[in-house]
Amino acid sequence: MKNRAGIFALMITGILLALLLAEILVRIFIPRYKMTTWIEMHPRGFMMNQSGVEAFHEFRDRRITYHLNEQGLRGEELTSSDDKRVLLLGDSYTFGLLLHQEDTFADLLQLKADQHFEKQSIRILNGGVGGAGLADWPAWLEVKGPEIEPDKVILFLNTSDIDRAISKNLFVIDEADSTLVNSMYWKPNEFMFRLGRQGWYQWIQRHSILANILVTMAWEHLYFTDITNNFDPETSEVPVPAAKDLYPESDYSVRLADKLVLRMNEWCEKNNCDFILATTGFFDPDKMGDHTANFYHFITENFPHDIRFFDNTPCIYEKSDGNYEPLLIPGDGHPNEQGASLVAECSWQWLLPLLNPESSD
Repeated sequence: MKNRAGIFALMITGILLALLLAEILVRIFIPRYKMTTWIEMHPRGFMMNQSGVEAFHEFRDRRITYHLNEQGLRGEELTSSDDKRVLLLGDSYTFGLLLHQEDTFADLLQLKADQHFEKQSIRILNGGVGGAGLADWPAWLEVKGPEIEPDKVILFLNTSDIDRAISKNLFVIDEADSTLVNSMYWKPNEFMFRLGRQGWYQWIQRHSILANILVTMAWEHLYFTDITNNFDPETSEVPVPAAKDLYPESDYSVRLADKLVLRMNEWCEKNNCDFILATTGFFDPDKMGDHTANFYHFITENFPHDIRFFDNTPCIYEKSDGNYEPLLIPGDGHPNEQGASLVAECSWQWLLPLLNPESSD
């Protein structure tokens, strides 16, 4: 018995020493920045933030802690005293990747609202999710919206939103009756996502570069299963677009994006909230995805619906003299503090009239 215990102790010691040696080697030869996972996938296939966690993210000299409340929103918990809730949706630009919470444009808009409306409680809610595309949001809103009960929903489109809507395959147009059909691309592995919520798992990620490398590999190979078989209509387990519709020359992505926007607007109509479509303002023609560029031209030139739409691009272009580089985090590409401040400044110009008590709800 003692021999077995001794052998087991030696094995554990050997494993720990091997892991320590591996950690030292990767820090020397494969250095990288550490982060803990805070994004997960709903069983319906859309991306969302974990609920009620603190996540850590470092990049160069930046060390950021993300506070996510019980709804997966970035910031403090909701309170019953909120007179009006304004829910911002969008990708990592809206979330404020690598920015402290007070530097995100959501919090800067909150500051402006607090200063302008002294007697009315207006809560700006940051629902941004890194990596999300347009197709994530109708499903997200249908699942998360009822517990948040927003008065206004503002979707901040960014430069890859419609390309992600195609690649994620969360909705497909049924050409027989021109309706949206729920679909998927990746089926989430619930065990891996449960593992990602564990405190010890996140502690290891926070302190180990080796763990970060292994988690990245797991995210690529273990967290999801492709159930479209690479968009093969013959063998896919779920509906997929026709091959010709995957090309930017097709009008499919514009029609799909249009229907996704209308679905979000319809949700708001049924749930007593206003839906507003906006852009982050960083729609550089040279950096947009092809599908997103097509939809951007559609909404800026011939948007046929009675939906409020505000494009921050002309404002940010003017205020930056067309030079976006000083507005971005070097080596990363997300808006820095100055970039987020400009988004807030440009957005406030059209948001303020919508928040005034005398404005129509």
